[in-house]
Amino acid sequence: MCPRRRYYLAPKTVVAAGKKERILFHKGKICVKQLNLYYNADDTTGSYKNRWIIKIDGSEVFNFSPIQIYDFFAGDQSSYNSDRPVICTLSNPDSQIYSFILHDIGLVTEGIEVWLENVDTSKFCYVRVAMAYDILE
Repeated sequence: MCPRRRYYLAPKTVVAAGKKERILFHKGKICVKQLNLYYNADDTTGSYKNRWIIKIDGSEVFNFSPIQIYDFFAGDQSSYNSDRPVICTLSNPDSQIYSFILHDIGLVTEGIEVWLENVDTSKFCYVRVAMAYDILE
């Protein structure tokens, strides 16, 4: 049986200085095939400490800054044709703009949450999240 594929695009979210915002929340049993994280700190220096946080079934499984994701998980490269589980599709360290694709996150039985914590107390940032997933019944 072929699972039903669904796509979700969260609205652009402005995360105020010093705040933590939930960008995506999905309840239910799904298989996450792809999660896209877009981050724009609009040329701010404090954003090196900002954090993408992913919780699956209530457990935190991912808590990293865009710089950490770029350096350690995307292999310090931008590549659309990579077989890595994390691909950087856009990086501009000077302007603090990053876009990542996380492949095959896998089974979610209760729910998935994606948060952005803006540790910079002087400037906002804005983010977007997109998800491709299969509904499991």
